Amino acid sequence: MSSGTLTGIWDTVWGLLVEDGSLAVGIVAALAVTWLAAALLADPQRDQVGWLLLAILVVLVVLNARAAGHSARRAVAKG
Repeated sequence: MSSGTLTGIWDTVWGLLVEDGSLAVGIVAALAVTWLAAALLADPQRDQVGWLLLAILVVLVVLNARAAGHSARRAVAKG
């Protein structure tokens, strides 16, 4: 891998994790939903809240990566 490729990958990851406010808001919302579920559910269901959090976060990351891909395609198409 060339240095330019690694720089591009780093810039993309940085943009997804730090600069994208929608991902941060989604993470906070996911934590709030799972905290509420853990507080309200009975003990047997409470054990599954971690899986709920994982599922929500995976969906958030996939949707965010998809949106970043669309943005990158538009940027490349513009020149």
